[in-house]
Amino acid sequence: MEVERLLEKSISLSRITIYSAGKIMEVDAISECRELATGAEARIFKCMFFGIPAVAKIRLPKPFIMPLIDEKLRSRRTRVEARALLDALRLGIPVPRVLWVDVDSGIIIMEFVKGEILRDAINRSCADEACRYLYALGEYLAKLHNAGIVHGDPTTSNLLLSPSGLYLIDFGLAEYTSLIEDYAIDIHIAFRAIESTHFDKESELKECLVKGYSEHMKGAQLVLRKVREIRAMGRYVERRRRSVWGEEDND
Repeated sequence: MEVERLLEKSISLSRITIYSAGKIMEVDAISECRELATGAEARIFKCMFFGIPAVAKIRLPKPFIMPLIDEKLRSRRTRVEARALLDALRLGIPVPRVLWVDVDSGIIIMEFVKGEILRDAINRSCADEACRYLYALGEYLAKLHNAGIVHGDPTTSNLLLSPSGLYLIDFGLAEYTSLIEDYAIDIHIAFRAIESTHFDKESELKECLVKGYSEHMKGAQLVLRKVREIRAMGRYVERRRRSVWGEEDND
């Protein structure tokens, strides 16, 4: 399979010999790859990595960007994502463990976490359960922000509910920053996801997220004030758009 050959080339070997339970066995470096998803930035595969279930993320070249620039961008994004995952784990946030990184090829191989996407789990959860999940997201974001990291896309589609806990995944848009506005944008994105996907209980879920964030974030009120400013600006722009295009309500 093409992806397996690509990953083997990245790892620089195709199989290893191990001694287990009194037997000598040969184990493929990469095997049983199947595609899970393809996005604008990357292709995601589930594979066996030296016999361990894993996820391989391969960043895609962009044909509309000069090759040299594209290579640098993909390398940087891969480096930042891997570093953010390692730092998140160090901070006590449940995230997939990084198993292999090839910055030059834009490849990250990480632990496979079996679970249900929180977006779907919330729709069948009772109010208390849903609140606990969003409180946890608020806590995770607070820990990241306290360490100068933003996730970049903290939606309920990027949380996995597994038997061992609630995992935060997909750090593909993560950045290191000290700007309050960047932290506020993280919260704003989470709010927007709640409003569009869980609109039937958006007020309660946002309140739970804010509680988790406020109880763990240093200077949380400054960030939340900036969130309100960002959202107020968004509403102003929308009203202006409606006015310009003649869509203003006639109430």
